[in-house]
Amino acid sequence: MTANQALLPTANQLKDAGKSTKSVLISNGSRWLKPRPIGGILFIIIIWYGLTSTHSPLRFGRKRQMLLQPKGPSFSSTQLDRQSQIRESFFRTYRMYAKPSWSHAHVAPLSLLSKNPDNEDGATIVDSLTALHIMNLREEFEAALDQTINMDFQVSNAKGEATLTPETTIRCLGAILSTYELLGKNQTKLLHKAQELGNQLQNSWNFNQSAVPYPWLHFGPNQKDEKKTITIAQAASLTLEFNRLSHWTGNNSYRARADESSRHIMNNPPAFPGRYSPSLTSANGPPVREIVRWADQLNSFLEYGIKYWQLVGEPAMYYMKFWQDSVDSLIEHLLQWSPGNNQPYLAGYSQARGGQQSDMFQLGCFAPGNWMLGGKLLQNEAIYMLGLGMTETCCRTDPSSREGQGQNKLTEKKDNQVVETTLMLRPEVAKSIWYAWRFTGDPVWQERAWSLFQASEKHFKATGGYYAQNDAKDSGSAKHNSTETFLFGEFFKYLYLTFTERDYLSLDDWVFSAQGHPFKIDPSRELGNLREFIEQTKT
Repeated sequence: MTANQALLPTANQLKDAGKSTKSVLISNGSRWLKPRPIGGILFIIIIWYGLTSTHSPLRFGRKRQMLLQPKGPSFSSTQLDRQSQIRESFFRTYRMYAKPSWSHAHVAPLSLLSKNPDNEDGATIVDSLTALHIMNLREEFEAALDQTINMDFQVSNAKGEATLTPETTIRCLGAILSTYELLGKNQTKLLHKAQELGNQLQNSWNFNQSAVPYPWLHFGPNQKDEKKTITIAQAASLTLEFNRLSHWTGNNSYRARADESSRHIMNNPPAFPGRYSPSLTSANGPPVREIVRWADQLNSFLEYGIKYWQLVGEPAMYYMKFWQDSVDSLIEHLLQWSPGNNQPYLAGYSQARGGQQSDMFQLGCFAPGNWMLGGKLLQNEAIYMLGLGMTETCCRTDPSSREGQGQNKLTEKKDNQVVETTLMLRPEVAKSIWYAWRFTGDPVWQERAWSLFQASEKHFKATGGYYAQNDAKDSGSAKHNSTETFLFGEFFKYLYLTFTERDYLSLDDWVFSAQGHPFKIDPSRELGNLREFIEQTKT
């Protein structure tokens, strides 16, 4: 075992952690005062730490969080070289997209054409703004900024087609507001563009019928598609973006509308905390699907619970408590251990199919980073350790396939075989690796990120970008002629940030949205007093 490997939690440590998360910060006073007799020594350590730490929200409420990022190794020439290679790959692919057109959402890497499958109004250009700025690609950034400011959000991009409003919110509105903050808040035209887009997106709500928005909207006539269902992730992943829009414009209606939508969902009683049907109707909100996993259609809804609290503090304590209850519940009901290597992962659940479904989709690999963040913020070492362990699981998803490059679905059976092996350059694994690097300072995570980058270059690189492939084990299987916006907005960005100076966009100062757009934390915001909040919610 190397020195780096020794910093990773062992399987036994992780299993003890899985038994111990309920010892702190759980849903009501009686539960945390009388926790279940589980976890042994680790349980005692966590309770002691929660009650004695000067930074613990259990003991002292109105303090800002302790520093999240420890010191790591000094910046090296190797980091600079790898950073440069990642930047060059991003630049090469972005240039191929920007060359033929500024107006489409996706790149077609095999045919060298632009694509616009969801009418996402120039989503790649806007979604790439923060990455261009972070990577210091000045010429491309200035051109993209000018293009964004001159976009017309009063009409949908493709004539006669509707716009997917939740995607437009988290990708485009989030990118514009994040860029506004990164530039120092002196871009009046950019803020006006964000307000113009926010006003259009508000039209996706029918104020007389539902607390949640309609997912598809024709910009201009503001005609809603009332037949389409909306996923919980789409309906309840708007809080960060609309809060920032309200903050900078002084118009509280944006924040209030997003908050109402999220609370409507959180107040619907699930089978157990954190287990929600992933889809609902916009008109009245009843669930219409019953397979549940911390992945697609629920992902950013759960992710934003802890991040909204990190961003605004005490006003979002309800979100923090909901996140903690969800994590506790999912550990109890969905946490599984893979046979063979004994790694933790989150299974799905289907009552109609008899309970747990022992699979984990690649989209679920955002959860490890989110759990590490929440564990650090709440001083809950058990949740943090499980997040770290699940990051390792996601890195090892299929050792036999393309150097570990991520298949879209992991199913752990006794023979350790992967059932669905579609390969996609999704950002979730890179995202969790970056969180692990920032929280631990352990260079082993930089090596994991570099392996991920090398695999993408070797196996999925085409003349016009990067593609997905149907079968991880068959290089001749069908290739998907699409490079989606998350490759620019998230995948390359998180890889690049893994090789920058550790205090650049520190997690102590910035909250990263579901799409990787950073928002600045107000250093004067207060996190609130958890004990008081628990007592208030009991009455």
